[in-house]
Amino acid sequence: MNAPIGRLYAAQQDTLDDRRRERRHTTHFEAILETSQGRRLPVLLADISLHGCCVQTDGDGLRQGAFISIGLSDDSMLPAVVRWIRGQAAGMEFLRAVPAEQTAWHDLMDYGLDG
Repeated sequence: MNAPIGRLYAAQQDTLDDRRRERRHTTHFEAILETSQGRRLPVLLADISLHGCCVQTDGDGLRQGAFISIGLSDDSMLPAVVRWIRGQAAGMEFLRAVPAEQTAWHDLMDYGLDG
């Protein structure tokens, strides 16, 4: 039995959306994104978790699959990969969970601080 491609894609997307490892924490905080070529872009963190984040950006310098660094300041940069881009939003997966010593990131997750 064959299912229409659209139905298969919709079912796959639902599965992808439900497989998150942990809760996302909504925030509204300015951050710095640095591409592998050294280009720096201002972004706005929309949500974060231990393993990734979603940003809003006006720039078009991102592409899916690109390795980047993202931080709240120069001393809080985390390596990540761009997993998806939709309009001016982009999802990042950190290469490693946010380390315990990155207290600014943990404060955002714990308290939902605005910047």
